[in-house]
Amino acid sequence: MYSKVNSGLTLGIDGVMISVETDTSQGLPGLNLVGYLASSVKEAGERVRAALKNSGISLPNRRITVNLSPADLRKDGALFDVAIAVGIIISLEYFDISEEMYDEIQHTCFLGELGLDGSVLPVKGALPIVDRAVKSGITRVILPRENCDEATYIKEVEVCPVTHLDDILEILILGKWPDKYERNSEEQCVNDIHYDMADIRGQETMKQGVVMAVAGFHNILLTGAAGAGKSMVAKCIPGIMPPLSYEESMELTKIYSVAGLLDRSGGFVTKRPFRSLSQNISQVTLLGGGAYSRPGEVTLATGGVLFLDEFPEFPRSVIESLRQPMEDKVVTVSRLKASYTYPARFMLVSARNNCPCGFFPDRKKCKCNAREIQKYQGKISHPIMDRIDIRLEIRPVSYRELFSDERGMSSEEAREKIMIARERQEARYINEDFTFNSEIPQGKIGDFIHLGTKEENLLQRTYEDSNMSARGYYRILRLARTVADINDREDISTDDIEHALYYRNETETSVQWL
Repeated sequence: MYSKVNSGLTLGIDGVMISVETDTSQGLPGLNLVGYLASSVKEAGERVRAALKNSGISLPNRRITVNLSPADLRKDGALFDVAIAVGIIISLEYFDISEEMYDEIQHTCFLGELGLDGSVLPVKGALPIVDRAVKSGITRVILPRENCDEATYIKEVEVCPVTHLDDILEILILGKWPDKYERNSEEQCVNDIHYDMADIRGQETMKQGVVMAVAGFHNILLTGAAGAGKSMVAKCIPGIMPPLSYEESMELTKIYSVAGLLDRSGGFVTKRPFRSLSQNISQVTLLGGGAYSRPGEVTLATGGVLFLDEFPEFPRSVIESLRQPMEDKVVTVSRLKASYTYPARFMLVSARNNCPCGFFPDRKKCKCNAREIQKYQGKISHPIMDRIDIRLEIRPVSYRELFSDERGMSSEEAREKIMIARERQEARYINEDFTFNSEIPQGKIGDFIHLGTKEENLLQRTYEDSNMSARGYYRILRLARTVADINDREDISTDDIEHALYYRNETETSVQWL
């Protein structure tokens, strides 16, 4: 007998529906799985055989063929086990399944790995598969209990948990579906403040630069002597970032589901990620891929921060590999058997010293010669620097500032400024597919950034008198847009442009924050 059961897999961070077709016939006994399968899927035959036996169902001496369609798409992982088992049970006609029940099965998606004892184990990538299943007309999904929290965020589907193959048999024998799963936990949408910017003394300019970066999602590089507070202010960033929108949370949850990093207790990502990298990271870990392709750090940081401390100490190849994702906001991983595209919409926060020893420009302590300093600073190429909107020079903190009673801007005050800018951006880009000023496509800059004569003249003089690139010019415009938003203004003034020029370090003119 022939049977068909729905399952799915992930391609990048998107789900793809897979049809599990089963046919039983007379012939040489055996269980054959076909359909462009990885070894982890080919081994499913033995897992399913053992799980069925330990659940009271022994396979007869018949030829069983299972096809995973479409045949030209490579299947990987153990998430098809439950669907294969259901297909075999139906095809062997162990139970009298009515046409009505079979029709319901055609509108159900089965996901889960089987243990040899028949237990149903959690899988990676459940959320994007369920999302795709709903769009394909599926009304119910059968999932391992551990995957149910994430799946319930897809509203148009009935999520039914199972823990053992016996639960599946109960569905087929009695025609009784498990109770719909209800999520108990409530998500928290705002990051907690664990590090307060008020504890950083005497670095108000650096704090303002970080506020600008977070408000508009701009890349930032902090350069200065060791111990000036660069790493400390970076640790404060998670506490001042704006909450995620539903669309951003859904995208992040799909990413972490595919990567197998989803928190089973909550199920939905509600806080912006902060990914701090070590200097021994490889390109594969950074960009994604590998033998079994998975998202890299640039993808895991989507919607949040990718923090690279001691930036020049990273391998040159790793630094240069950031060019394409910084510009295109996606990363494509090509392999022999497939090509995967992952989102990479991150905010780069990087820090570096002025020299290898970290004391320059204090010549009393710094022993580095000019060539060593030039070589160290030259590890960050011009194309990378040009993609960084805010490039701040951080001076050491004086003794008087360090022990002053004036605490300066706190994280709470910074968050208030950021939320003002965020609310303006939400209203402005409500009908667009981007959310922050730094993401404005070049073709739409004229729609959202309007300059007066004075402002245009200032930018023209700066462009002609400096080595600013065309990319740098448009990044100045986006940065000025953010400065105006922080100050709760729609019109961009010359002061806003001067602030943008100062914080991008395109001019030596120093201005005070308004």
